[in-house]
Amino acid sequence: MSTGTLFVLDSRTGFKYDIPIHRNAVRALDLQRIRAPDGTAHPADQISRGLRVFDPGLQNTAVQESAISFSLAIPCFHTTPPTTNQMPRDHDQNSLIFRGYSLEQLWEADFEHMFHLLMWGTYPSETQRTELSRKLAQHMKDIPNAVHDAIHLFPKSTLPLPLILAGLSAYLASVPDVMPTSTHATIYQENLERGDQIILQTVACYAVVFAVVRCHRNDIQYQPPSLDRTYFENLFIMAGLTDSTTQQPDEVKLSCYRRFSLLNADHGMALSVFSALATASSLTDPISCLIAAITAAHGPLHFGAAESAQRALKEIGNPDNVSAFLDEVKVGKRKLFGYGHREYKGVDPRVAFIQKILKDLPVNTNSLFKIAKSIEVAASKDEYFLSRYLYPNADFYGNFVFTAIGIESEMIPAAMLSHRIMGIMAHWREYMVARGKLLRPSHIYSGKMATNEAPSARM
Repeated sequence: MSTGTLFVLDSRTGFKYDIPIHRNAVRALDLQRIRAPDGTAHPADQISRGLRVFDPGLQNTAVQESAISFSLAIPCFHTTPPTTNQMPRDHDQNSLIFRGYSLEQLWEADFEHMFHLLMWGTYPSETQRTELSRKLAQHMKDIPNAVHDAIHLFPKSTLPLPLILAGLSAYLASVPDVMPTSTHATIYQENLERGDQIILQTVACYAVVFAVVRCHRNDIQYQPPSLDRTYFENLFIMAGLTDSTTQQPDEVKLSCYRRFSLLNADHGMALSVFSALATASSLTDPISCLIAAITAAHGPLHFGAAESAQRALKEIGNPDNVSAFLDEVKVGKRKLFGYGHREYKGVDPRVAFIQKILKDLPVNTNSLFKIAKSIEVAASKDEYFLSRYLYPNADFYGNFVFTAIGIESEMIPAAMLSHRIMGIMAHWREYMVARGKLLRPSHIYSGKMATNEAPSARM
């Protein structure tokens, strides 16, 4: 616990301020006491709220206390790249913690184990895991036909995002009582059991929507869920991710999907979670918040990075073209998706786990995988990447997990969301429990001030 005092001397006024430090952070509201001097050149700077923090992209702003997950990211000052093909140790510089458990400790957990841990803060007993699995499966069976119909209204060539939004919107329309404006404004703050019920319905609905979308786009038959199967088993069967002979999920692929979900379950205030919380801050229901998270996640700088990385590899076409591609990256003509991460100035701790998963999948014959390996080898010897501490992140190799399982490139963001939905819903619940405030950041006005002159057309 880091506590102390930040002593501030405002050179503009000569005033001194004592700002408390708690957990190595200062409260932005404590800076309000620091006021601009009289006669500031721009009247917009004379706002009553005092000194503000200007942080484009929220690069160093904490918006919420959370007990869900933590990524320890210590800058890595290597002259040569650290290895990425070994399982990380507990005390490596970069690590991931979920509710006090390391990723190594959770490596054998199933979706229900991880979901229970993130949501309610405890690792479930076998009875609790089974009960949660059956509840989710029952909610899957209860999804109305309107969800299927909404998705099937679109052509099979439609991209996944609008299909997913259509399915979720159709479900929201079928359960209008989940929207606080239609029932009771603070229902989820006052009735957490109701919130938990809607969370389970939301998670179940997403699995069905994902499955129907994949079946629709691939013109395959949707299979209904079973109460006796786990969440991911039902997801695979509903979505047609099964062996053509047995009509059952391949156990190795299912295990890889499960293990990969542990890496993707939560990653702190990533954009998808932050978008969900920004929506939740107006007391919005879980389904609507998930829709907000999904639209944010599909951008090429978030979950869409995996799909974008695949597209870039296809454009490179051959390992022999890697050098020319990286030259264009270094001069800003191209973007290398899946390289570098704002949280990690060094190796992304998830990459070593992904490499372990990939050993169980047939990726070595994949031409795109060979190109990706060539990029890593070339970048590991290039001063441009070394000096900027740019190494592969989870998206760079993670997309090969999905494609080896049988998921199309366009469906990768949606598949990743079937993992991250655990964290999104856990953060929504935590925000309601904490009665989080409405997110309403300020901005610095840089325009002109009003004059007494009448408006006139500008030529």
